[in-house]
Amino acid sequence: MKAFMKLTRRSCLALGLGLLTATSMMSPTTALAQFNLRVVQGSDVDTLDPHVSRSIPSQIVFSNVFNKLVKWNGPSLSEIVPDLAESWSTSEDGLTWTFNLREGVRFSDGTPFNAEAVKFNLDRIVSPELGSPNGSQLEAISEINVVDDYTVEIKTNAPSPTLLEKLAEMYASMNSPTAVQKDPATYAQHPIGTGPYLVSEWIPGERVVIERNPDYFGTPGKPETMTFRPIPEGAARAIELQTGNADIALNIAPESAAQIRDDSSTELLLEPSSFQIFFELNTAKPPFSDPRARLAINHAIDREAIINKILSGYGEVPEGIFPKGVQGQVPQRPYSFDPDKARELLAEAFPGGVTEPIVIWTPNGRYPKDKTVAEVVQSYLNEIGLKTEFKVWEWAAYQKTLYNPQPGNGTGYGSNDSNMWLLGTGITQADWRTRRKFYSTDPSNLTGYNNPEVDALLDKAAVELDYNKRMSYFAELQDIAWNEAPNALTLFNDVQLIGIAKGIEGLEVYTTGLIDLDQVSKE
Repeated sequence: MKAFMKLTRRSCLALGLGLLTATSMMSPTTALAQFNLRVVQGSDVDTLDPHVSRSIPSQIVFSNVFNKLVKWNGPSLSEIVPDLAESWSTSEDGLTWTFNLREGVRFSDGTPFNAEAVKFNLDRIVSPELGSPNGSQLEAISEINVVDDYTVEIKTNAPSPTLLEKLAEMYASMNSPTAVQKDPATYAQHPIGTGPYLVSEWIPGERVVIERNPDYFGTPGKPETMTFRPIPEGAARAIELQTGNADIALNIAPESAAQIRDDSSTELLLEPSSFQIFFELNTAKPPFSDPRARLAINHAIDREAIINKILSGYGEVPEGIFPKGVQGQVPQRPYSFDPDKARELLAEAFPGGVTEPIVIWTPNGRYPKDKTVAEVVQSYLNEIGLKTEFKVWEWAAYQKTLYNPQPGNGTGYGSNDSNMWLLGTGITQADWRTRRKFYSTDPSNLTGYNNPEVDALLDKAAVELDYNKRMSYFAELQDIAWNEAPNALTLFNDVQLIGIAKGIEGLEVYTTGLIDLDQVSKE
């Protein structure tokens, strides 16, 4: 049995093997603060079930409700540390992982957390009945065995260098088996975890309220309650902050940044981001079934103009499908703004022209100036001779529609009703970031992208323990997905603009867009 005492980000990503012992827990404070932390964000929560979630606005809320077996040590993502598992080890052949669980932990409904609960949760994520878009992330697991109440054994069908990374993601959160089984159809509305907070109220489109869990096993959360409200318009979020109706405003509109910065009652945080904003393209039907058409529209867009005129300079021109901060990034040559080249590529692909309109979908309020950016992209496409139609969505409905399974119909999802839809991702792990977007059979592949060469690279990377060799597969993938056969119209790399009220301290911001709120204090 192999065991390791420290697991850094590089060693985790390189080997995926290790042993960590739990650090001592801080004693609960005798006098806890009594304040409500008020957060406004651009989009509504779409689900509170972590196993099926793919939305950062939802994860920002329920990350306070759940624990995982392991977790990253904070925004630096430099080390994986214990959470509900106190330690773990691997067999010599790398095929068996043994996790030793924290004892005495209960879900907030009183259900004991134990090895049976771990097995229930991991089985649920990959179950066809649930249909989780995250299920493929755990496809390397071949068997889960309950050794005793506080020991669980996970077997994989091949060495899995990224298993710990995946168990540290929000979709691997531990839910109460009792609560899930009691009412599976509505569980997402009233989830039960082991975390520092409980969900006390969710009124869709209005607010989610969570309250401190009095029985939490770890350091208690500092806010007594947190209230999350969706406000799609960026300027309106800034006003809520400046008028004292919010303590934290996420995704501040670029044009509001200066007023937040200059207001004596507020502060502007500029945080690095691994988020890239793009239009995914329906590769299952013309015109974007032809990679030349996909390359064409990437040359039709003036990204510098979008960043400077719409985003007030708060953004970066993409140099590939991986922004800075993403594991294994290999910079590519940015697409030139060349409408003539765009027209030439379209004419090569469709000598008779593209006769059907391009259906464009966008949310409003989820990403920086998303609706406005989408309207500008529409005008650029019109300039190269494409007819277009345009639809604006509310975020929760947008997510549900895009991921609505439609087996055998084009892309296989509700996205087949559109030619291009605006999304973004901030995932920093190379495997997860690419697999969910490019692997032909992955449940999160909305575009219908199917490239055998890319599938083969992902298959090789999934079992390669040598870090540098594994990253070489992702380097090849980045080249193909940028220079030969893209799946998206890339727009810009994000910069996070967050407004906070003076006196707010302890906010931890991840490049992925997630934030840690449980230790935030308020003067």
